[in-house]
Amino acid sequence: MMWGQPFFKKNMSWLMPDKRPTDNMELAVDLPQEEEFALANMMPYTYYNFWFLPKYQQEYADKYLLFNDISDEELKVFEDIFTKLIKISLWNTGGTQFLSKNPPHTGRVKELVKMFPNAKFIYLMRNPYTVFESTRNFFTNTIQPLKLEDISPEVLEQNVLSVYAKLYHKYEADKKFIPEGNLMEVKFEDFEADAMAMTEHIYKSLSIPGFGAAAPAISQYIGGKKGYKKNKYTYDDRTVRLVEENWKFALDQWGYSI
Repeated sequence: MMWGQPFFKKNMSWLMPDKRPTDNMELAVDLPQEEEFALANMMPYTYYNFWFLPKYQQEYADKYLLFNDISDEELKVFEDIFTKLIKISLWNTGGTQFLSKNPPHTGRVKELVKMFPNAKFIYLMRNPYTVFESTRNFFTNTIQPLKLEDISPEVLEQNVLSVYAKLYHKYEADKKFIPEGNLMEVKFEDFEADAMAMTEHIYKSLSIPGFGAAAPAISQYIGGKKGYKKNKYTYDDRTVRLVEENWKFALDQWGYSI
């Protein structure tokens, strides 16, 4: 902070692990990250506060993930700070359009459309069995060095089940506010099968210009990820039962099975 970005990046590159411990995703100071981490540094009104105070996860979800219980004053702060973050990001990168990959925005569609009427949305669907196992594993491991209070594995598990359901239904209720032609829903498995073709399809479906110019860089990036190995999960009977009892709506709508 005192010596500027180059000094900070150099030190962080020494301190950071090369890969994310939970899933082997590459980590580096210049790689994109979810802007929710930046927003958490810039204001108190963020869902990611639950990493430190996990007992309040449901309250944070209702207020700052779904915007159901948020006050007008808090919402105004979110709008102002998020707009500021976008301006800083574009200035810092010399960019002209902000590209977000921020899972909490799934619950903020209505507000985002109000702020940015022509925003394009890409909604990624994934097998709920995998999502549950992956999220439970990620939360259990990541929360340990961050938490300022204890939470039982059972409560953490119930929070995962509850918040996913709330997020699913909030998105389904609010996606009608997205103007026609500005939403693309994609299955993760379809994207994984042919990332290049699916990316081109997204560009065309959302009327985003510039795919031809970007294609060589996209192809090079995809080629560099061919050696990446995802976590593989096995699903015990209890996990299968929990998903089917709590998330049957997603299984049915998207056509997923074990």
